[in-house]
Amino acid sequence: MSWTPQLNVVCGRCGKPRGLRHVCFSNSQRKATAKPKVSFGKCGACGKPYGGNPLAHVCAPKSDFKRRKSRAAKAERAAERKKRQAGKHDYQACADKDCPKPLCVAFKTGRRLGYQEGFGDGFGAGFDAGLASCPGPHGG
Repeated sequence: MSWTPQLNVVCGRCGKPRGLRHVCFSNSQRKATAKPKVSFGKCGACGKPYGGNPLAHVCAPKSDFKRRKSRAAKAERAAERKKRQAGKHDYQACADKDCPKPLCVAFKTGRRLGYQEGFGDGFGAGFDAGLASCPGPHGG
């Protein structure tokens, strides 16, 4: 860690280092003059420039907390999705008579009502001779 002061030349208008060729992008009306500025360089650990007092520099290396937090949240969502999908089952093959799932209840209710009301009535009032007595073009 070297604190050797350096004398840098910066632009008086935009504050950027000024070399042999400097294109200043600023909306300021100030004249682009060369201005000397004392600098102590950049920190070797975090890369931030030392301010006016290099003894007051507090090095704060970057953390990967945000990445770890998002990765954990993504894993939690995937586990929750897997748990939800594991809870799904085929409503036609469900053998539980008291299953609270809406699809199972609707399927069992419709099937029960269909057998009680529709199937018995339709079978009793059907064609006697089967398909041969059908009035359609495929019948007899």
